[in-house]
Amino acid sequence: MPEPRKLPVFDVAFVKALCDVLGQTDFPGLSNAEIDQLLQQVNITSRQAGNKRNSLFTALYEKQNRQSVGNVVAAFVARSMHPSRYAKNPARFTSLRDELNEAIVFFGWRVTETGQLGRAKQASTLAEGAELAGRLLTELTRRGLHHELTRYCSEEFVTRSLFHAIAEASKSVPSRVRSLTGLAGDGDALYNGVFGTGGGVRPRMLINQFVTESEVSEHKGFKNLLLGIHGHYRNPRAHGNRVDSNENLEDFYDAFALFSYVHRRLDRAVVQP
Repeated sequence: MPEPRKLPVFDVAFVKALCDVLGQTDFPGLSNAEIDQLLQQVNITSRQAGNKRNSLFTALYEKQNRQSVGNVVAAFVARSMHPSRYAKNPARFTSLRDELNEAIVFFGWRVTETGQLGRAKQASTLAEGAELAGRLLTELTRRGLHHELTRYCSEEFVTRSLFHAIAEASKSVPSRVRSLTGLAGDGDALYNGVFGTGGGVRPRMLINQFVTESEVSEHKGFKNLLLGIHGHYRNPRAHGNRVDSNENLEDFYDAFALFSYVHRRLDRAVVQP
């Protein structure tokens, strides 16, 4: 059996970037127990106490320097990212892989679908790195992103600005309603004028036949959903800023699933003369 190919010693910044992702405190980072178990599998029996990221970095970087090859780093990534570890939680594998790729694309590396380190086109700017890693748009597309949202958020997807992407996406809903109906306004004034406020006045836009009690209820619920998007997603970001925001990636994906659902219902809506 041929000996494994010897890899050059990895740059200190590259190893640090790997460890910052794998050793992060929150999801999808590895736990202390997982790190210790995986280190033993690459023949590192102990690491320094303290911060996970720093102790993992020290253990891997010192080991590769003693061996004068980078194989231990690649082996640790392969063990950490083996798909079998995530069979019951594939979302964690996807999140870890995406975050790793966003970090190491600047060094000309990527984590493949099989969890191995592989060469990649090297990014030189943040925008290029996000585009090459392809994380947000690829995952959103997989989840059924409505094409209307790409018109509003293409730049935010590239720069990976979750705060601004949600802000722009939430604006796409009233903008689309205004475009379809020719009515002006925003928030309550717009949605009440388009979908009706009760009192027997037939709405300007219908999402169903609006005949049965169930259909009327669904129609009113959709209007309330749009009002909820306005209050929950748009207003806080209109009066807040990205610096004070702490957007969660899973919540971000769920928000865009909701926005896409709304636009699909608007695709089928009928505007009354």
